[in-house]
Amino acid sequence: MNRKMLLGDPPPIHITSQDFGRLDVLIANLGTKANTSKPTIEFLRNEIDRAELVDEADAATQFVRIGSRVLFWDEQGKTFRFTLVLPGQKPSKPSNISVVTPVGAALLGLSEGQSISYETPDSRIKTITVLKIYSTPPRTAHPAS
Repeated sequence: MNRKMLLGDPPPIHITSQDFGRLDVLIANLGTKANTSKPTIEFLRNEIDRAELVDEADAATQFVRIGSRVLFWDEQGKTFRFTLVLPGQKPSKPSNISVVTPVGAALLGLSEGQSISYETPDSRIKTITVLKIYSTPPRTAHPAS
């Protein structure tokens, strides 16, 4: 069975113009760094390219954005609660997950109840489902320093 059949069709996702801009710059800069895997960068690029771009003020549906706290579970039924962050943002918090990890990139843009499959660095296929989005960053949020 090929990779596309294993991963299935991804669900529709959304991204704010602010997150799109930040991630576009981030991906351009990550291309030169060896500590982020090329497949993860490509996966994140594909996710933001396929996402429906929404203006912050028009975001009627709640979805996972940079700064969102989200509860999700994997295909084994294990639940996780993380805040999606940019790399290096609040690094001392174990409850943060970077958007440049396979799980972080998979969470981006999902709404409650949506599931997505992604490939891990060791070539396993994992599936996660968003159970609850606890917070969405305020419209005027800026990345933490």
